[in-house]
Amino acid sequence: MPHLFGKRHKGIRRSTGAVVGDFFITLGLAAICAIMLYPFIYVLSAAISSPEAIRANSVVFGPVKPFSLEAYRLVFGDSRIWIGYANTLYYAVFGTALNLAVTVLAAYPLSRRRFRGRKVMNLFVSITMFISATGMMIPLFLVVKSLGLLDTRASLLLAFAASPFFIILMRSFFETIPEELFEVARLDGASEWTILLRVVLPMSGAALATIGLYYLINRWNGYFWAMVLITDPNKHPLQVVLRQLIVVAQMGEELDVSIDRAGTTAEAIKYATIVVSTLPIALIYPFLQKFFVKGITLGSIKG
Repeated sequence: MPHLFGKRHKGIRRSTGAVVGDFFITLGLAAICAIMLYPFIYVLSAAISSPEAIRANSVVFGPVKPFSLEAYRLVFGDSRIWIGYANTLYYAVFGTALNLAVTVLAAYPLSRRRFRGRKVMNLFVSITMFISATGMMIPLFLVVKSLGLLDTRASLLLAFAASPFFIILMRSFFETIPEELFEVARLDGASEWTILLRVVLPMSGAALATIGLYYLINRWNGYFWAMVLITDPNKHPLQVVLRQLIVVAQMGEELDVSIDRAGTTAEAIKYATIVVSTLPIALIYPFLQKFFVKGITLGSIKG
């Protein structure tokens, strides 16, 4: 039996037990992948299947004929979808940029031993990780209200400008950079800003990409605080709009069209909205996946 994980090197003879073990490992991983992929395949299939097939639970693997794109037509025909997309892109792009900037500016001084009060500030940042979101709900709302930011886009950007977990993670990564690089830069007359921009950030591409992707996903999928802090429908992100389309019972009234007359069902619209909301992130992830091998070891001790 050929080696399942590549060519067999000359002079190395693998035992039958090792080959059989590799086979079952591969089989197990394939089964896990199939279990994880099936829900996505089912949703994609149901979104373009006929309403009758969805009602009859005939969708198993792949769309059931006759194909129907009526759900997509109804979803994209609603102007709120496009407004939600525009708002989500705004929150995702500018919010992620703000998250990365605040995270770097907070993590860099906390990683420098020369910074006075470093231990105290690290303690304060760490304590915030143990405060639950439920406990922060009312205080955060009152702070946003007192600053006059309610029902503004700035409330979502500034209220969640950084995560203490990612600040600590980035701080740990900065601490792995050899101190000799900082000393050489200081001997050359570089300021702390120059060191950060010219020395530290160019070495932190994988870390920034990894953390940035997590921030981006949080921004893209966020809907709870958008409902709490923003009441203007024209400022709602896509996830809030999609939630309204899925949760509200009177789906026909929400889409300004009769479901029976359109020949589709609320279930088909639900699957179509799920695809619409998740597809952009699913397309971005493969381009950033290569950074995860390095990024997943942020702050680890180098051997």
